[in-house]
Formats: sequence, C-alpha cells, structure tokens
Amino acid sequence: MIGNILIVDDEPSSLKLLHDILVMQGLHVRACNNGELALRSVELEPPDLILLDIRMPRMDGFEVCRHIKEKTQLHDTPVIFISGATDVEDKVKAFQSGGVDYITKPFQTEEVLARVKTHLELHQTVKELKRLTETLDKSEKNLKIAQSIAHLGHWEWDISNASFSCSDEMFRILGYTPQNALLNCETLLQNVHPDDKARVKNMLSQALEGKNFELEYRIILPDDEMRVVHGKGEILLGEQPKIVGTVQCLPEHDQITMLGVIQDITARKKLEWQLEELANTDYLTGCANRRCFLKRAEQEFLRARRYGNNLSVLMLDLDHFKNINDQYGHEAGDITLKQFVEHCNATLREVDLVGRVGGEEFAILLPETASCQATEVAKRICQLVSSKDVLLPNQDVIRFSVSIGVANIDNKDTQFDTILKRADQALYQAKHEGRNRVICAEG
Repeated sequence: MIGNILIVDDEPSSLKLLHDILVMQGLHVRACNNGELALRSVELEPPDLILLDIRMPRMDGFEVCRHIKEKTQLHDTPVIFISGATDVEDKVKAFQSGGVDYITKPFQTEEVLARVKTHLELHQTVKELKRLTETLDKSEKNLKIAQSIAHLGHWEWDISNASFSCSDEMFRILGYTPQNALLNCETLLQNVHPDDKARVKNMLSQALEGKNFELEYRIILPDDEMRVVHGKGEILLGEQPKIVGTVQCLPEHDQITMLGVIQDITARKKLEWQLEELANTDYLTGCANRRCFLKRAEQEFLRARRYGNNLSVLMLDLDHFKNINDQYGHEAGDITLKQFVEHCNATLREVDLVGRVGGEEFAILLPETASCQATEVAKRICQLVSSKDVLLPNQDVIRFSVSIGVANIDNKDTQFDTILKRADQALYQAKHEGRNRVICAEG
C-alpha cells in the first residue's frame, strides 16, 4: 500500500497500535491527539486518508470531520471513524458528517488494513479520474486546433431528397468497410442498442423540428462489441434543412469532446461503472456497503411515505461471531460472512437489498413488505443459516446462527433512522432472549 495517513485519537494506546499497524505496511503515518492539532496538520500537508476518533475532548470527531469537509482541497479526503461505541446513532452520525467508513474498537488488524487499503485505492482512483477530467477540460479549450489533426468521420443527411453520405472513418468506427456496407439513417438506427433506440429516434424527431440535440447512447458493432458514444448535432438552415454531424474515434485514454461530434466514451464510462461499484460494494461479501444501503433506504423510505406503501427492515447479527474468529481464525470468519450473505440473497427477491452495516452486523431492506411478511422472511433466513455447515479449507466444519430484529414503517416516522433504530432494538431483544431467533418490533 502507498499513502499518507493521518491518525487522530486522544488515547495513546490506540494511537500507537494504529501507528504500528500502518507503518508495518510501509505507509507514511502522522499522529495527532486532538482535533485542533489535526486541523492544522491537514492544512500543512493534506493526507490521503484520515482515521478519526469520535470521542475526544474539546472537539469531537464529528466536528473535526465537518471542518475538514468544508475545505475545498480536502472535501474528497476519505475519513474513517474509529470508536469503542457500537451505538447505531453514532454510526449514522459518522456517515452524515462525511465519514466513508467506521471501525469499532478493539481493532482487528486484518479489518483495519482491509478498510484502509480499500479507501486508499478508491481515493487514488478518484484522484486519477479527476486528473483525467481536468485534462479533458483543458483539451476542450484547444478544440479548433485538435479538430484539424483528429481522425474524424462525418455524415451528412439531406432531408429534402433523403440522401445520406458519410466518410470512410465513419464506416470504420461503426465496424464496417465502405466496400461491404451502405450506411443510411436506417442502418445507423439498427446499430443503436435496443434499450436506447427510442431515445435516439426521439432525438432525430426533435432535430427534424429544428432543435439541436445532445445525448449519450450505446451502439452495437457487427462483431457484437458495445460502445458508448456521446453525440451532438444541429440543423443547418438553408433552402432545405440539412442535418450535419461528425463521429470521432478516440484512443482509449483520449478524453477530447467536440461540438458536433459523436465521441467514443466507452473507456471513461467503464471507469465510472467500476468506481460506482467499488464505492457501493462491501469489499468482502459483495453486498451493499453501509453508505449504499442507507442511500437506497432513504429513497425507499421517501417512496413509501409518498405512496403509502409498506417498508420493512431487518437488522441481523451473527451470533458469537467473535468466537469463530478466535477459534478458527479470521479467514474462517471471512468465509462465514460470505456464506451468510449468500444465504440471505438466496432467500430474498431481486428488489430487496442486503447491506453490511458493521463487522458482523447486516441490514436487509424489504420494499412493499408488511411486518408479518418480513417476519416470515427473517425466520426463513434464520432457519437456513442455522441448518447449513460452513466448510473450511482445512475441512473443519462450523455451524453458526443469526439473531434478527424486524421493524416496519409507521405513520409517525419522519426519517428512515427511526425504523432502523426499532429494528436494532428488536435485534438486541432477540440476542438477550437467547439468540438464533427473530423478534418483531412493535409499531
């Protein structure tokens, strides 16, 4: 790993432990024992990632994070909160103040390194994307010069006599050769991805009415390769209306955009999709991470309130998970978590969402689901988990169980957090009553 890490913690033992863990990985680490010193430090040398304690005198971690996020040059710096508290409200507040992750004390070395590695890589990728975007913006200012030396293919459609012509470069970009294909408006539409065809037809209809157009859409080449293109065009008014456009085939890392061109933005879109997946997915289990889960949950909550629909939430915690780690090792714990998510997904609908909200804590969002239905889903998960073995690479077999709290939306709820808290309270009751069971919160 490569990166510049700032640790902020008023507990000397925690500060030293984190420092030693990260330095052993070759990371450059700075340490501060209070919020004021941390703010001065980030001004002098912006870090790549911050590990920030919540409970500190004078200025707690939430306030420190808010100050950091207010600074333009630090807005994208990832902040991982660290705390000995497991209170849901603290965790939610941590993400609301700008944190990207949450680590609970006492630290597990493997977890600390995995989370730090994930967010360092994501931060570096975001920085690279920003650099590419800034390069693109600069290149756009040189549009007129670049157009004279760029490989451009153009097409011209004379609406008055329905004639259509295009350059050899246009053929090449679309996967044809001038000798084996005759391009016209209909064949161009045939190359458009079926899911985007209606939008492109609508665009052409607007162009016929004299309106400029601009949109992104996908095309399918004859060899089934898919490309994403960004197109712009306009009507040239003369004796007869004529649509003029150009197509540009760019190298993989070329990000130049031009007026009146269709630009191949496939490489950029793939990077955006990868970034989105990385930002929304738990690195270990493949389910939604906490940020993604809460974002989707807020959307479903607002939709349920607007249309009067049901919405249920399950809070799940693996019973005695620490014993699995202690007895069999963290690799066994990771295998157990992965298998648990597989069991959940096997029980759920496509519209449901599993999210990892803590180390061994998970939440499940069940849109348009009443309490009784949600309780049945929870019971199926509970029974499935307790009936399945976890087979380890050394052939050891683990059995584990899960405790689940269920909560449903109430007319008095004004935000999703209140449902989550009720589910968490029901989960606590399930664990208090002996674990491996489902408790439904009262509305």
